[in-house]
Amino acid sequence: MILLKKEWQKLAKKLEGLEERPPVARTFVENHARRGDPESVLALLDDFALHHGFLINVGPVKGKLLEEEVEATGKALRILELGCFCGYSAILMAKHLAAAGRVVSVESNGVYAEAAAGIIDFAGLSKRIELIHGHSSQVIPDLDGSFDFVFLDHWKDLYTTDLKAIEEAGLLRKGSVVFADNVGPLFDAEEYLNYVRGCGHFETRHVVSTVEYTDLEDAAEISIYRGA
Repeated sequence: MILLKKEWQKLAKKLEGLEERPPVARTFVENHARRGDPESVLALLDDFALHHGFLINVGPVKGKLLEEEVEATGKALRILELGCFCGYSAILMAKHLAAAGRVVSVESNGVYAEAAAGIIDFAGLSKRIELIHGHSSQVIPDLDGSFDFVFLDHWKDLYTTDLKAIEEAGLLRKGSVVFADNVGPLFDAEEYLNYVRGCGHFETRHVVSTVEYTDLEDAAEISIYRGA
């Protein structure tokens, strides 16, 4: 417990001033990345996070895992993302999709949403990524159809509530993948982990990793929907 407290203090220090960074990161990307090149945009966001100001992007380590899961699921996917932040993970996922693929990304913070919209446009992926500014609890009931892939990366205490709402709204099909980031020991994710492992609706696995841009322990929970 003492070790976890120290690790959380290290992370909390990095998070100070986070609200102000996405617009600065957007300017950094627009000044240094290649327009229309998603890989260049992602590399510059990584560079910013490592050398200029910590960002809560999924990052290159767990990002590789996310890429692998998206690629394994298919190309013409319909993806739901909760928590867009700077647009990093939306870009990471969208760049692998075929022309028919789409990412619907929900972001409750207006500052983050505006920065993400600019970065996504600069990456040349506005036609594949629909960014919705709103709270997940209000947006989810208005969504229709089904999603092949869901990426949870917003407020951790909303993971369980929002996944249940997604199920109740009929937004999952059998075989849909739910990828939950930041479910490691620092994030108090027991309620969510207990739900996906115990509700009987999912086949799930736990992948140990690190918190973005740090060596702090983290994990992702990757769950396949089998039906209620």
